[in-house]
Amino acid sequence: MAGSSTPRPSVLVFATGGTIGMRATDKGLAPDPDFPEVLDALVAEIAAPLGVDWRVNHLLPSIDSANADAGTAPRIARAVRARVRTQRPRGVVILHGTDTLAFAAARLAFELSDLAVPVVVTGSQLPHGDPDTDATANLTLAMRTALRAAPGSPVSVAFGGSILPAVRATKHSSVALEAFRAELPLAPSPAGVPQVPGGQDARDPARVLAYSFVPATIAADLRAATGGHPDGLILECYGSGNAPMGRPGMLGVLREICAEMPVVAISQCTTGGVDLHRYAVGHELAAAGVIDGGDLTMEAATAKLGYLIDHGFSGAELAEQLRRNLVGERIGR
Repeated sequence: MAGSSTPRPSVLVFATGGTIGMRATDKGLAPDPDFPEVLDALVAEIAAPLGVDWRVNHLLPSIDSANADAGTAPRIARAVRARVRTQRPRGVVILHGTDTLAFAAARLAFELSDLAVPVVVTGSQLPHGDPDTDATANLTLAMRTALRAAPGSPVSVAFGGSILPAVRATKHSSVALEAFRAELPLAPSPAGVPQVPGGQDARDPARVLAYSFVPATIAADLRAATGGHPDGLILECYGSGNAPMGRPGMLGVLREICAEMPVVAISQCTTGGVDLHRYAVGHELAAAGVIDGGDLTMEAATAKLGYLIDHGFSGAELAEQLRRNLVGERIGR
């Protein structure tokens, strides 16, 4: 009787753009038109000793990550879902520019939480052809991680020798090869992304902006920050959730903004997070309608608020979901 053969596992590498696919020109780094062939050869070289099949797909047109907009990460998520359905890979690696990699990875963590296929996001600080490039090392780490992670593993970032949870990763260096870091949870207990009947709204993706308080801030500055009519606002507050509420008109402006859109407070500090009950000023923020963002990073706060708005959450239900730990984005209270 003829023996049966089991198909080899495969990895899907999905290239969206970024420094990894660039080359040096007289005007600085620019996309390398030969990168598709280069990437094929590089992926094949990495996959051979792993004993796996591979496929490379490219997002067209590719993006300069500095030009990523509110719809970029959801578009990547839709493309990945479609390819996973047809190609059935064991794991997925997404190549992305480092400027907004942490923002995209955080949003993908929400968008692809139910994919059941490991997704790893990576890129490089140096282009693939640079003598000291980190492209090969990062891609190798990402492919190995995507192939070996459990099917239900959360989206992660592989960079500079580290594997980081996508919803906690931030870019902390513009030049170091270890460009990303994360404050890691001690005992994560995510509740899971809530299911919404009907899925994402058909409207344009929500635009979520951020405003960081500094000593010179006045009420008019905060109002001007929402002049483009965003769908949500992240407030980067001092310490555990303080803001210059003693400035003339500040409380009134904040109340007006909170009546127009959801506003989430996070801390400018790297660790610790917001606690709007700690100081009297924090109580003023909460009374105005500001939602306590706990220890959400800027990237995770932007991703989470945008995701929830896009999926139809609003009002008290939106605030409740923001306070919950859905996919490991909140590691404190």
